[in-house]
Amino acid sequence: MRYRRIVAKFGTSLLTAGSDRLDLEAMSRLVGQVVRLRREGCAVVIVSSGAQAAGRHRLARHLPARTGISRQAFASIGQSHLMQSWDELFDWHDTVVAQVLLTRRDLSDRLGYLNARNTLRDLIEAGTVPIVNENDAVALDQVLATRIGENDSLSAYVANLIDADLLAILTDVEGLYESDPRTSPGAKLIPRIERIDAAVESLASGAHGPGTGGMVTKLNAARIATQGGVDVVVASGRAPGALVAIASGQELGTHFPAPGDRLESRKRWIISTISRTGHLVVDEGAAAALRGKGRSLLPAGVAAVTGVFDRGEAVEVRDAGGERIAAGLTNYASGEIERIRGLRSDRITGVLGYAYGDEVIHRDNLVML
Repeated sequence: MRYRRIVAKFGTSLLTAGSDRLDLEAMSRLVGQVVRLRREGCAVVIVSSGAQAAGRHRLARHLPARTGISRQAFASIGQSHLMQSWDELFDWHDTVVAQVLLTRRDLSDRLGYLNARNTLRDLIEAGTVPIVNENDAVALDQVLATRIGENDSLSAYVANLIDADLLAILTDVEGLYESDPRTSPGAKLIPRIERIDAAVESLASGAHGPGTGGMVTKLNAARIATQGGVDVVVASGRAPGALVAIASGQELGTHFPAPGDRLESRKRWIISTISRTGHLVVDEGAAAALRGKGRSLLPAGVAAVTGVFDRGEAVEVRDAGGERIAAGLTNYASGEIERIRGLRSDRITGVLGYAYGDEVIHRDNLVML
């Protein structure tokens, strides 16, 4: 096999075969492929969708029409059924599975990140197949902002977490097309994408069917994973032996190759925890210093602060044109940076009354994108 440590993300539409409930026959085909890869020496971690669909189906006959139930409630009901299905199917192959539930909060904290990393590594070394899902029951997006977002992004975080060399996102579509194949029957599949830029993003469409992720979320996942040194393939999981074919290096779906060597663990963690709520914009001089010299980001080079974030969060650094330059852990919160941006570092204490350092982001906490 070309790849030895694999994260396989199975979408809801794949696990339900397009129906409103889990399809055990479809799941069994995927299990057989995972077992085969393991027998050939590969470590495989599954990121599984399907809990909400399973819960919705199981509860439907007990609910009056139009009863409002949250996604967290549906997932709580369906999660046990989903894991029972995986457990029974893998048990036929004498393979032990382990449930791992995560939220963004678990991965944004350095200690939580390391705990999750160590747990997954222990499970892999113990010969199990870890099955990861978002902990929907406690993931309250609008209240606590801890929700990872959807399982496409979760799979990318997990791939970085375990130092995977492949993230296979298997769904019900063949990959990324030049146009929407649902409305353009002659649309051509794009077999390889070296860089995810604005032109590529414009080709993506939204979600359809029972899942929550569309091609937009898959592109975001590909960006996160490839930045951490993980190859990504988005392909149809309905093709016979798709996962095994991808793991062996066969051309299937759309391939997003990692741009270079893998980043060391700390930088990988920074990338996996980038804030969604804000970013920094730097002037031309700071952009050049970051790109060419690997310098720290000083307040004098910050041109604008967008959104809200706390001290210690990982945020993107962009140039005036919106191009992503770097990401790093900030020494100051967004409100503090707004007050000191454009100033020399020796004026920080005079403006804020305190200082956490001369840099907005120190070069040791900065990752070039």
